Amino acid sequence: MNTLNGQELTGKIILPCDAEYNRARQVYNEAINKYPEEDTVEVQAGTRLMHLYKTLYDSGYAFPGGTCPTVAISGLVLGGGIGLSTRYLGLAADSLIEAQMVDANGNLLTANNCHNEKLFWALRGAGGGNFGVVTSYKFHLKKINKITLIQLKWDDKSARLEFLRVWQEWLRNLDPRISAFGRIYKPGPLLFGFFYGYPEEARQLLEPFLSIPGIAYENIEYIDFIDAVKTIGAIYPPREAFNATGRFIERQLSPCQLGKIIDLIEAAPTEDNSFIGLYSLGGAVRAMKSDRTAFFYRQTDYIMGISSGWENEAAAPAAQEWVASGLEYIYTLSVGSYVNFPYNNLPNYECAYFGAHIEELRSIKREYDPHNVFEFPQSIKTVYCG
Repeated sequence: MNTLNGQELTGKIILPCDAEYNRARQVYNEAINKYPEEDTVEVQAGTRLMHLYKTLYDSGYAFPGGTCPTVAISGLVLGGGIGLSTRYLGLAADSLIEAQMVDANGNLLTANNCHNEKLFWALRGAGGGNFGVVTSYKFHLKKINKITLIQLKWDDKSARLEFLRVWQEWLRNLDPRISAFGRIYKPGPLLFGFFYGYPEEARQLLEPFLSIPGIAYENIEYIDFIDAVKTIGAIYPPREAFNATGRFIERQLSPCQLGKIIDLIEAAPTEDNSFIGLYSLGGAVRAMKSDRTAFFYRQTDYIMGISSGWENEAAAPAAQEWVASGLEYIYTLSVGSYVNFPYNNLPNYECAYFGAHIEELRSIKREYDPHNVFEFPQSIKTVYCG
């Protein structure tokens, strides 16, 4: 959080935790009932998500970040940043109000809505290594205490197709206070999510899923935000070898298309670490106009991902081949790729990641990195190469 250094001040400092605070903050006109906190936090680029979640929660705040606890802030926010608060609080990039970036000449630039506005626009969705080295971020936050954690699991193959059908219908006109991720494995599907409300309401919203037969595990509980984050974070191993990518879906898929997705799952090389992932969008993401940030695919319904991991090198080719073949089919159903799920064999990756924003991003690239110092295999090019 923004911190005060009282070493150079004289007199008495009254903090929010002091008994005198409410009286001291009140100005002469009692009709003005305001607080001097800004609800902002400054975060250094290497900060990992779990540390950030814990630190902010100790001060009463939530952060609209991702679910993997070891991801650092830059790897999340510069590509947009999705998580289980996204439909309610927006993308991680939507809470960003300022960034500090070192350019190719070693200059430290401030980017916000008043300074380097075009750069600030680009950093929120297309900033991952393209324009410079971002060293710190400033976010606007919301106070959060408890939320409803959702965990549902089916150990029934027959539930998979119905789960997919319910998923895409469920997202239509869904209460924006709920966000969810789904996974379809060979043995069955699972769903986990956050609801910014009480369990009774959550159960009503989840009724289409709760009606699917074969639920083996059900947990819908009202707990501290930080405990919900820890519970979901525990799903992820400390490290793993895997191949994955994700594409944006903007339309209802036919029963035949959903059936082919189940066929993909049936061909997966493993039962426990190969899956089709579903990541809800809409809500606050859709409410913001697509031209407000470089994140282009705001009007889509969800991201469909495909992922496969392996425990030894001998198993790697089968996992990689399954992801490649699965992506080939998912590509026909989708409109673009999520840059935070990068895939090195993606054709025409610039348009896939950034859609119609790519020409504006090229222009910004030429302005802030004219000599293309920040180049990597899937970086934004200064000119179109065909």
